[in-house]
Amino acid sequence: MNNFLHRTGLIVAASIPLFILPARISEGQWKDPVNLIGSEVVIFMMSLACWYAINMIQQRYRRWPGLLLSILCCCVLSNVFYFTFNPIFKDFPFRTAQNPIGIKILMLSSRGVLMSVIIIPAAYFLKRDRDARNHRKENERLAIEKVKIENRLLDQAVTERTQALQQTLSTLEVSQEILEHQLYIQSRLVASITHDIRGPFKFLIIISEEICRLAQNKEYEQIGSYTIELNKSLETMYGFVNNILEFTKLPVHQKLDASEQINLAQIVKDKVKLFEGIISTNGNQVHLDIDPTILVTSNPHFLGIIIHNLLDNANKNAVNSLIKIAATVDQAAAHLTIENNGSMAQDIVEWVNLKSHHTYPPVGTAETQGIGLILVKEITSLLDIKLFMESSHNITKVTLAIQCA
Repeated sequence: MNNFLHRTGLIVAASIPLFILPARISEGQWKDPVNLIGSEVVIFMMSLACWYAINMIQQRYRRWPGLLLSILCCCVLSNVFYFTFNPIFKDFPFRTAQNPIGIKILMLSSRGVLMSVIIIPAAYFLKRDRDARNHRKENERLAIEKVKIENRLLDQAVTERTQALQQTLSTLEVSQEILEHQLYIQSRLVASITHDIRGPFKFLIIISEEICRLAQNKEYEQIGSYTIELNKSLETMYGFVNNILEFTKLPVHQKLDASEQINLAQIVKDKVKLFEGIISTNGNQVHLDIDPTILVTSNPHFLGIIIHNLLDNANKNAVNSLIKIAATVDQAAAHLTIENNGSMAQDIVEWVNLKSHHTYPPVGTAETQGIGLILVKEITSLLDIKLFMESSHNITKVTLAIQCA
């Protein structure tokens, strides 16, 4: 905009001396071309000074005050330039110099008024054009700012929606993974029921048929031993089925917060007592080496399921051997170990020792080992119990690290 102001000022300032040049030539001032050219230059400089002064005044003052000050400024500058340069170049009709000082000032002021008639409208219209330009630029700037703000808001909204969608997708992926894992566990439970319960139930049917035959033959002395075996088998089956049914409720109810102090030796003894019949059937014995003062903090029901399945697994994989159960305590936890003769496949050992519980066991694990190890790995992860298995030289050892009370 400043360049436009300068260009307009030069045009207006140049037009005034050119406008009065014919009149000066008609007065005979062409006879002194040096004075004519010099005085024209002085008038140009005076007009240019008036132009900048009027524009400055209009920037500070509005309407009538600005108009009066602009006219007064032109009158003053007309006198200043005349009395400054007239001794060198005579830029006004020669008769001006012959009049008294008061008349000179009035005549020079009238020239300033005439100049203001030309310059003030030009400056006024220039100011209006400048204001209109500034207003358009301001509107454009505001429009651009508005668009930028709207774009930022849109980008922010898109970012927030994208983040929310990503979080939702992540949640759905986790939920799907958990659901798939739970479905896998449920399918393994069904497989376990068909595999682990069918055989014992068949055995119970055989015993009951034998008791019925002995009763019909009135061989009452042998019925007692069969009845004891039948009772032990039923208790074992009840415990096993009850564990499976309780575990199926776990993903729904999540009763893991029901932690309390547990006497480790007592809970192990209870589980060993439950397995006495089956353990003796395989010719195995159990040796306990657990300090009765050891207390741990966990969910007693689900900790019992873990011990139950580890003991059952140890009994399945050993015949005519000693099952050793011991416990030690350090500053962090109580370490319960169950050791038995027999080896475990290396891929199963590696799977048990994996930290993540959302991993599927090797193919055929449930069919060959039953659901026990799957339940153990699942529940230990949920109860934050560290599980470690090692198997070598026909010895398998499982260690549980349980938080001390």
